[in-house]
Amino acid sequence: MTQRRAVVAAIGAGSVLLAFFAGEPSGLLVTIAVICICLGWKTGLAAIAAASLFSAVMLPAYGAENGAVRLLAFVAAALGLWLVVNIFRRMSFFDRVYRGAGPSIADIPGFGWSANADGRLRVLNAAALEYVGITVEEMREIMDADDSWWLRFVHPDDVETTIAKWRHSLQTGEPMIEEQRLRRFDGTYRWFRETGVASRDERGRIVGWYGHTEDIDDRRRAEAALRQSERELRLLVDTVPTMIWLMTPAGLPYYFNKRFVDWAGIDSTKVEPRGTRQFASHVELFHPDDRAAVKAVFQKSFARGESLQHKGRLCRKDGEYRWIDSRFEPLRDEDGAILRWYGVNFDIDDEVRAQESLRLADERLARALRAASLSELSVSIAHELNQPLQAVVSNAGAFQRWLNADPPNFDHASRVAQKIIKNADAAAQVISRIRALFSKSEGEPHAIDLNSVIREVCDLLGDGLASSSVKLDLHLDPHLPAVAADRVQMEQVVLNLVRNGIEAMQDVATNMRSLLIVSRHQNDGTVEVEVRDRGRGLGNPEMIFEAFYTTKPDGMGMGLAICRSIVEAHCGRLWAENVETGGASITFSLPISAANSASTPDAATVIAGVGAFRG
Repeated sequence: MTQRRAVVAAIGAGSVLLAFFAGEPSGLLVTIAVICICLGWKTGLAAIAAASLFSAVMLPAYGAENGAVRLLAFVAAALGLWLVVNIFRRMSFFDRVYRGAGPSIADIPGFGWSANADGRLRVLNAAALEYVGITVEEMREIMDADDSWWLRFVHPDDVETTIAKWRHSLQTGEPMIEEQRLRRFDGTYRWFRETGVASRDERGRIVGWYGHTEDIDDRRRAEAALRQSERELRLLVDTVPTMIWLMTPAGLPYYFNKRFVDWAGIDSTKVEPRGTRQFASHVELFHPDDRAAVKAVFQKSFARGESLQHKGRLCRKDGEYRWIDSRFEPLRDEDGAILRWYGVNFDIDDEVRAQESLRLADERLARALRAASLSELSVSIAHELNQPLQAVVSNAGAFQRWLNADPPNFDHASRVAQKIIKNADAAAQVISRIRALFSKSEGEPHAIDLNSVIREVCDLLGDGLASSSVKLDLHLDPHLPAVAADRVQMEQVVLNLVRNGIEAMQDVATNMRSLLIVSRHQNDGTVEVEVRDRGRGLGNPEMIFEAFYTTKPDGMGMGLAICRSIVEAHCGRLWAENVETGGASITFSLPISAANSASTPDAATVIAGVGAFRG
């Protein structure tokens, strides 16, 4: 543009001087033509006005004949010249640009452009003009006014970079490749990829530039969305409270998430490029005692392509080895080839330590339970021996009284002596069953009649019932089936229940003291024995069967616990409940099927009931 203005200025000055000295304004037509050609039609009209004014002053001053006619002829000639030049200039521009340039510009897919060797843009194809929203005439006018007119369509943030790269290409002749945002006709900006290459003549000189502008806005948005998605995924991977790591198909460490890096203290600035870190360096993180096993199982899994779960001690950044549960799975393509190994590490050190503490606690508890069981066993033995020994002492006193009577009653003394012998046999059988328990020998349950057991116990406690003023009522089923049980243990159960019933009525009036014993055959294949008293009832029917639980000041709390152990050892059930009319009822049931079949309770189980050897 500057060059053209210099040309116009030189030719215009020469023409003015020639017209001035010759007194002939026709020379100014040359200046008007040059201005129209180089500076445009608007400037040309201004030049015509100025030249007409100059001629109107000059012609009278030189005394020219027919000055007015010559002035009109000059103006008419100038306007005609302006019109011709303008028409020619427009036709020349079309021919030069859109016809003479050939199909190479118009047929360029997308946006095409060409520029002069000095970098002045000279043409945009129709698609480009349509995008920026200008016509050919408007583009020509803009080009006439400003050599860098195309920069007005570039985003302000991209102008500096675009100019720098374009100047670099002009200076070096290298292709220009630049991504920039261009303004559309509606004012919005879209991303484009600009590619311009130099056109050279046969001597290698640059004679022009041709370029192509590709719309990459959708691709840029897709890439931005992909990067955003990748950032979110990486954030998710780094945020989850799990150590995540990746390996190449060959088993080389490839990636560690942030939690793993922070936990293990891996220096990301010193780590080797992805996929080049050696597997041995990863194994070194494990405890020296675990490395060989870790290396073996990992290499075996990599070789076979199998998933793996392994527990080992891994070194934390503070040097402490912690138990880690490692699991990894292969990612395969549609052909089954392994693309990547994905693994996670769970810090289970606290869990392992808690399990170890629990194991130690269990061992201590087991030792304490053994000690408690031994104590309970001792109490049970004392309880079981106490009953027959008390009976021996009581009957021995009665025996002595009958002998010291005047005259001595030898019949009663003889019956009491038999009771002493029976009590001593019961104590001996308790001892023998305890010995059988520890020697693991088997007993021999037999089919017994519970009615006879009840009568025998009542006969044994006859004195106690009488001394306590307790009225005894027996409602025994005459057709009660036999059950397979240890007779001595059944006697112990009935004896305990009857004795408890007598003791429960110590605080009630004597006329209210009555004890009801019922035996019956149930339809569910069991026989039941119920002992019902008229005492004050039970505060907690469930607790009375717990060992060492007692409501009596001098009780040990073992009698009912032993009874329940004996009944359950015979596959039976023992329960207690309060009676609405007053008092309590304690009932036990035993199956009769065992007595009818060859199957009998295991002797060891039966013996286990003796003394409530539970735990």
